[in-house]
Amino acid sequence: MKKRALLCAFVLAAAFMGCQQAPSGSSAPSQAAAAANQERESLQWDRIPMVMVDGALYYDTGEESAQKARCGTADGEITSTVDGSEIPTEDGQSNFGTGFPYQYGADGTIEIQMNGKWFIFEQRTGGNNLIQFGSRLVEADGLSEETLEWLDWYNSLPEEEQLAVSAVPPDLLEPLGLVATEDAEAPAQ
Repeated sequence: MKKRALLCAFVLAAAFMGCQQAPSGSSAPSQAAAAANQERESLQWDRIPMVMVDGALYYDTGEESAQKARCGTADGEITSTVDGSEIPTEDGQSNFGTGFPYQYGADGTIEIQMNGKWFIFEQRTGGNNLIQFGSRLVEADGLSEETLEWLDWYNSLPEEEQLAVSAVPPDLLEPLGLVATEDAEAPAQ
């Protein structure tokens, strides 16, 4: 009998809570939309891996160095780090970790040793809000939120799966140097 009374009390409480109205001036859908907007605004996109050396930012090119002969001494080491969504602000600081030795490379590059391999980082002109797309960097400013989400998904795929992707968001066409084409009437002969 006690179990039945407890069950009835639970059902009545659930029914009562389901019938309550939202406070005047607000509605559940608008509260949900506001929460979704707040979550969207708080999203932080990971930036391309970068490091600051001698006051300059060097960006990951995604390329492994072909240079085999190296002097035995590193020119420096990454000693501090910031979150992946941040830009390094101090010499020897990266947004991908610490403890990596680096050497100065050719043409204003540095090469960073990670997992027994040397990777090329280069200085870039333009804004600091760059995001990686395959082996390229694109300026994130001006890209739609949907494209930024697509890039986050794309960059999380293994290279083999990236190569299988057959569609690119339209607002990436111009930064990649691809031109949208239109159908044109063929000349009559």
